[in-house]
Amino acid sequence: MKIRWNLSEKIKIAITGGTGFIGQELVRELIDDSSFTLALLSRDENKINFNVDKRREIFIGDLCDKHSLEAFIKDSTVIINLAGEYIDQDLMINSNYIGVKNLYEIAEKYSVPYFIHVSSVGVYGRPPSGLINEDSKLLAINEYEKTKVLADKYLIDKGMKKNKGTKVIILRPSNIFSPRMKNESLKQLYSHVKRGTFFYIGRRGAVANYLYLNNFIDALKCVIKKRSLKGFDTEIFNLNQTDTLENFISYLKQNDSSPNMYIRLPESLVYFFAYLSDFISSLLKVKLPITVDRVNALTSRAKFCQKRFEEVYGHSYKTSMKEALKKCIDFWSEEKNASIK
Repeated sequence: MKIRWNLSEKIKIAITGGTGFIGQELVRELIDDSSFTLALLSRDENKINFNVDKRREIFIGDLCDKHSLEAFIKDSTVIINLAGEYIDQDLMINSNYIGVKNLYEIAEKYSVPYFIHVSSVGVYGRPPSGLINEDSKLLAINEYEKTKVLADKYLIDKGMKKNKGTKVIILRPSNIFSPRMKNESLKQLYSHVKRGTFFYIGRRGAVANYLYLNNFIDALKCVIKKRSLKGFDTEIFNLNQTDTLENFISYLKQNDSSPNMYIRLPESLVYFFAYLSDFISSLLKVKLPITVDRVNALTSRAKFCQKRFEEVYGHSYKTSMKEALKKCIDFWSEEKNASIK
């Protein structure tokens, strides 16, 4: 069943995770569009830093409490689930899986036309190489990724069992970054590149999979406005910007005129020290700079393909990886100079 409505009417968008970093950026973008009214869900009144007006309503509730979701979801056209726990393992199953089930069940109860769920390419695990598309196997490794897989499979299963009702769009972005976003791994990588302490691992051919926040927000807005599903009840899209690691490192040196000369160490040697480092870290309860996860990231040859999204929505990113990293570098430099003053 293809759902249609009068696009001249206001579209109510219910957003979970609207007080998080990505959620706040999305709300700032959408609030400027008069065709949308927004409903935001938060567990904590103190985290709300938006003005409440006729086009922006705040609901206090919890994803694990179905009753608290009803007023938030009722009369919505689109639900966007940005909520997710990635730090506290004890909260992950409730936030990343049970909460998604509750949201979807209430969405069906009130016949909400569209449910946009933001997942992660982490559901594919750590593929060492190859082109990873939406049909690739889900091989999650850590607890966060496993709970994301549970939610994705639940929504996919719901879509396979019916041909009408709430339509589901699952977005799987790669590593989202922006100048103001807390991405310590990217900042640390930049620091090593700037100091000249960075080194390549193994043979050439490693890739960097990242996604600039503004590009993600633009893609999300495109999905909200077009809501194309090609007749399916559940559709999945990878969202990613891929470049070679060598290019990525050169982009991090844009403000540095020194030559791009870094040593290349044998992969087996670095992995030996990484496993040793992880073992010492677990014993001493300290964080060391070399970890197996970081070595995996710097040696991966897997590319997350987003061809399906481009074909369905006809959308391309406005900001290149080089331009996005330049914005980050400029911001970090200004931030550092301000702290010195």
